[in-house]
Amino acid sequence: MSRGLADPVFVHDQSLTRKVGRDSEAGDIVDQQLHLLGTQLVTHLNVLLKNARSHGGSNTALDRPVESIGTLVHTLGVDQPVSLRVQEGFVYLGDRHLRMTTHDAPIFASFVDALRSVGAGGLVLRPDAAADLRRFADIFVSILPGDEALERIRKRLAEAKIETVTLEAPRSVLKQDMPGEATARGPSRGLLTPVQTAAAALAKLQGRARGAYARAGTALNEVNARAAGRGTISFRQAKRAIQNIVDILLKDPSTVLGLTTLRSHDVYTQNHSVNVAVLSMALGNRVGYTKAELADVGLAALFHDLGKCAVPLAVLNKPGEFDAQDWEIMRTHPSEGVLKLFDSRGLTRVPARMAAASFEHHLNYDNQSGYPVLSRDWPQTLSSRVITIADCYDAMTSARVYRREPLPPPAVLRFMLGKAGTSFDPALLKHFVTCVGIIPIGTLVLLDTGELAVVVRPATERLLADRPVVRIIADASGTPLAPIDRDLRDTDADGVYARTIVRLVDNTEYRIDMARYVAAPVR
Repeated sequence: MSRGLADPVFVHDQSLTRKVGRDSEAGDIVDQQLHLLGTQLVTHLNVLLKNARSHGGSNTALDRPVESIGTLVHTLGVDQPVSLRVQEGFVYLGDRHLRMTTHDAPIFASFVDALRSVGAGGLVLRPDAAADLRRFADIFVSILPGDEALERIRKRLAEAKIETVTLEAPRSVLKQDMPGEATARGPSRGLLTPVQTAAAALAKLQGRARGAYARAGTALNEVNARAAGRGTISFRQAKRAIQNIVDILLKDPSTVLGLTTLRSHDVYTQNHSVNVAVLSMALGNRVGYTKAELADVGLAALFHDLGKCAVPLAVLNKPGEFDAQDWEIMRTHPSEGVLKLFDSRGLTRVPARMAAASFEHHLNYDNQSGYPVLSRDWPQTLSSRVITIADCYDAMTSARVYRREPLPPPAVLRFMLGKAGTSFDPALLKHFVTCVGIIPIGTLVLLDTGELAVVVRPATERLLADRPVVRIIADASGTPLAPIDRDLRDTDADGVYARTIVRLVDNTEYRIDMARYVAAPVR
């Protein structure tokens, strides 16, 4: 990227990224460069703060990160400020999500934790920030974490006359600080308040997500019917639905995860396959898959159980436990899926990731405890390891023909963590728990206020993992309420949490349709 550009690479309205067509080759190059430079910026800022904490701001250990940050800020912004912000556990360069790789995950987590420990949601670096980075880092690490840490740092920076580096409050706080009244022209003119505008945008996004979910299910049914009848399979409609889900996932992961509550034991196979696709894409997004890779793993996951169309319905829908003969038949579905793909589309027209997902999703991570049983070592591909985790989680948290009540999500996660290293890739499983939360979306909880609530957004802060966003659906007397969302991180004027989860509730006590509350907007 040339430094002679009149406009900065990003941040400015007339930036290069706005001049280059999206999805064009040049656009892809710009995206790759921004991702690389943004990741380097996060890395060097993380080193700067760690070295300042260990050695102090004047130590020579800070020389290299200071110089590198100065160069990166100039390259990214030219003569404009560069911003990094944290939202729901993700790091954004301006408005661009920096997708971390497994290698980068500890660095990003450390950077995110450092900002959150002082209540910051991001920082802005001016082009001349390098001159003040040492003093900034020294002040930052000298303030102990706490409720007033952000204001204390800001005060110290003002006293030191440091204006080239500024800390921002979290986006959610900024939104809450906006006035609740309508805009200057007033409610009489029919204008929405900022909160109402945000709610309307979210409702629209949720509607798009539900539509894409339904279209994916329809496409799956059509492909299964053609496969069962030995017809030619086309993935065109399914690809469109998956790409729509990917677009929404990149905007709001929680909205997409909420789709997995759209379950029915009567159409288990359809719901399960779409849910596995959704969960696989969410996990892929967490570990740094590109947009194209997310679509690929989503499509492979959608058809991972294609081989079940060769399993007799008497076995597939058996209301009781499987006997040895049933299991022998069921365990043929991975290889049957590959045969169906090849039979319909030919050896050269089946995506490798799709064939691998069909064949490998029950092999297990240790290559020994799953099926089909092979005579040679056959390690799972990365995408198959992703799909294996999503497949097990959704199967265990769903109602089945032989088990009408699903298992609670936290109990399923505990079970799966016990199988890390044998059934599941341990590193991917940790990312999955972070992705869905230790108290996942759709979990029914009892609050210390006596209210009954459903988790609608997982906690994004590791230190506050038991404080997700919940939707209150009943008061202490059990009377149903108009759903209202509450962030369990919220505190009162004395710094005391307004609400706390007392216990997880087994939904068999209430038999509540979670999708009614999670996958639908608040009214």
